[in-house]
Amino acid sequence: MRITYISNSRLPTEKAYGVSIVKTCEALANAGAQLTVYAPRIKNASGEDIFSYYGTRRNFSVRYIPTLDAVTWGVRYGFLLNQVSFALAVFFLHRGDKRADVVITRDEISGWLLGLKGYRVLYDMHGFPERHLWLWKIALKKMSGIFATNQWKITQCHTLFGIPLSKMVVARNGFDPDEFTTDASIGAVRKKLSLPVGKQIVLYTGHLYDWKGVHVLAGAARAMPSTYFVFVGGTPYHQRAFKERHRDVANILLVGYRRHKDIPLFLRAADVLVLPNSAHAGDNPRSTYSRNDTSPIKLFEYMASGRPIVASSLPSIREILNEQNAFLVQPDNPEDLKRGIEKALGDAAVARQCAARAREDVRPYTWEKRAEAMLGFITKFAG
Repeated sequence: MRITYISNSRLPTEKAYGVSIVKTCEALANAGAQLTVYAPRIKNASGEDIFSYYGTRRNFSVRYIPTLDAVTWGVRYGFLLNQVSFALAVFFLHRGDKRADVVITRDEISGWLLGLKGYRVLYDMHGFPERHLWLWKIALKKMSGIFATNQWKITQCHTLFGIPLSKMVVARNGFDPDEFTTDASIGAVRKKLSLPVGKQIVLYTGHLYDWKGVHVLAGAARAMPSTYFVFVGGTPYHQRAFKERHRDVANILLVGYRRHKDIPLFLRAADVLVLPNSAHAGDNPRSTYSRNDTSPIKLFEYMASGRPIVASSLPSIREILNEQNAFLVQPDNPEDLKRGIEKALGDAAVARQCAARAREDVRPYTWEKRAEAMLGFITKFAG
C-alpha cells in the first residue's frame, strides 16, 4: 500500500505532535506501507533530519514542500496564509496514482483539495474544531474516513457533522515499548540525570502551558516543601515565565526541554508521575481540548513506565485511566492534587498495584497497534 502522509507542521519539532507523526509513520512503514511524508520546507533550528532527531528507523521518505513561512507575520492571518500556500503547493505537486495511493492528512485544506482531485483521503484528527464548524463540515465530508484519537471526537463528528460512524475509527496516540526496557535502579538513573538521590520526586513532562495544569501542580509543590517537583519540558520563554511566577517555591526543579528519546529515563527516576490537566484554563478553546479532546502521548508513556500516576479526573483522561490504574483528583484543585500525590507516595502497596495495572492496561496503545487500526480501517472501509 502506498501512503502519502501530509502534515503542515515543522519537522522535527520539540512539540508532541512531531512524535505522533513520526512514530505513526514509522509504524505504518514497519507494517509494510510504502510511505512518504509531505511537510513544509521551513527553517528548523535543530539542524537534524527527523530520523536522527526522534531516533526512528529510516523506513519512509520525506518530501519537503515549498511554502510561505508566514506564521511570524501574525498568528491569525499568517497561519492562514501559511496553510493556504502549503495546501496549494501539495495540490499541484502531488503526483500519485489515484487508484493505488491513499492520502492520510492532518491538514484539512490540502486534504479537501486532494479529495476534490479524486484521491482517497483520510483525516488524522487530533483536535476537534471550536470555530467555523460549517467549513469543517464541508472539508470533512470530502474525506473517505477519519482516524480520531479518542471516542469523544467520533461522537462530535457524528452529532455535529452527520458523518456516519462506519467512516470513523478510534486510533489513539501511543508509546514505543522498546523505550521502556531499562532495569537500571532509580538511584543510578538519578545520578545520571543529576537529580536528587534519596529524596521523593514528583515529575511532570510536557509544555508549561496553563491548560496543562502546571500552575496547579506548582501550588501543590508549595504545600509539600520536603518533596522535589521536577518539570521536564517547556520553551525558554515559558520556562522564564514559570520560574518568575513560582520563584518562591524552592522545591521546584525546572529541567527544561529534553529530546523525546530521553524522556523514559526521566520517568524511571520519579516516585510519582503527574498529569494535572486543567478543566477551565484561561484560554477557553484549550480548556475544551483539555477536558474532552486530548490524547496525551505522555499519558501512555507514564503508564508504560511502571510508576504510579496522579491525574486530573477529566473525560479525556478517563477514557484511559480509572481508579484501578491511577490516583484521580479534582482538576484545578491544588489541595486535592496534593492529597492524591501524598496518597501515591504514602501507600506503597496501592501505588505498586495501580502502576502494575496501568502497565498492563497500556499494552493495546503502542504505535504499532495504532498503525494496525489505521491500515485495517483503510482496507475495510476506504478500499
